[in-house]
Amino acid sequence: MLVPLLTLLLPTPGFPLSLREDEVALRFQSVAQGSRVILEFAGPRPNYQVEKEANRVVVTLQGSFHSIPYKSKNFNEPILARFKLDRGSRQTDLLFYTGPEFGTVTSFEMTAPFRLVLEFQKKESRAAVPLGAGIPDVTSRQAVQVAPAIPAPPAEHSPQPPPAAGAAGLPVQPKAPGIQVIVVDAGHGGVEVGAKGSTGLLEKDITLDMAKRIQAGLTKSLGVRVILTRDSDKQVSLDDRTAIANHERADLFLSIHVNASRADKARGAETYFLSYQATDGESRALAALENNTIGVETPPGNSELGLVLWDLAQSHYLSESSKLAETIQSNLNDLLRIESRGVKQAPFKVLMGATMPAVLVEIGFITNPEEEVRLKDGDYRERIAQAIVQSVATFKERVEKQQGLR
Repeated sequence: MLVPLLTLLLPTPGFPLSLREDEVALRFQSVAQGSRVILEFAGPRPNYQVEKEANRVVVTLQGSFHSIPYKSKNFNEPILARFKLDRGSRQTDLLFYTGPEFGTVTSFEMTAPFRLVLEFQKKESRAAVPLGAGIPDVTSRQAVQVAPAIPAPPAEHSPQPPPAAGAAGLPVQPKAPGIQVIVVDAGHGGVEVGAKGSTGLLEKDITLDMAKRIQAGLTKSLGVRVILTRDSDKQVSLDDRTAIANHERADLFLSIHVNASRADKARGAETYFLSYQATDGESRALAALENNTIGVETPPGNSELGLVLWDLAQSHYLSESSKLAETIQSNLNDLLRIESRGVKQAPFKVLMGATMPAVLVEIGFITNPEEEVRLKDGDYRERIAQAIVQSVATFKERVEKQQGLR
């Protein structure tokens, strides 16, 4: 889907990516189960209303926006038929006329800059396509013994990343609803050791052990299929980690990491979901550190287009990713009394391109002597794993209730 998305985000004649205060960028995108409309505003968040009527969806903006690129546009698509602009002195109406296969519309907001995203979905597409059922357009490219030996059930071997070509024409079997397949990513591995504690404890060892514990807990308590991006001390590229999740058509992607800081008093856990706009300077620096372990530039070429592409890659799942992150962070705080550093957003490369809700969990600071001692303790790591398992169970129950499965 990269080529159509690039086409939609490139400047159109008379309408640059840099917007004036009264300009609104209007972009249309075809997605697997319908059509997406993106309204991007140069100014602050406007007062607006979205209403579904008999044969159209009306977006009402308070105020007169003089630089909307289309007065009308025909699509002749089964979901979205045409667009018409109705501008007055006090309000602006954007009229989206729907086609015979239109079922429902949902909307969500994104910030920096403010965007209103409308998802026009096919009839019954919400029930037919569970979370994570999107078919990715992923090109495959290519970070270690566990500290204390910890028993774990036989791990499902880490799958190889999908081939770069030849899979596009294969038929795709219908996917079962609910949360059935979960990919757990052990950060780093092989020559990519990650962060290192003062006693020599390595991030790559902790994350592998944690991934196996989470796999065991999820399999036992939820009966789901759990796949590890690595089950041994080997290097797996950041691109291949999400490629594995997409190839396995996972419903959730969990990436486990251990934090580090020059300040040895830094402590606590934090959970991230994707955004190209980092929550704060520390989040931005952490994402840059994780991304650059294999020479990934954040963002690529520092281009505005690259930033938008990264953000939209996960836009459909941001709300669910946020809820999962909040649940994990809350349980880590409540069950382990780990100091909360909050739920944050940052441009982690390992989360980009995932076609399912995806979060990254930093379970503690290996550079804090007290937390390093705790992270060496198998019982303590098991408690962290169980807190994450419980969080996934809560998320799974909520999602499946929404889908009418419970």
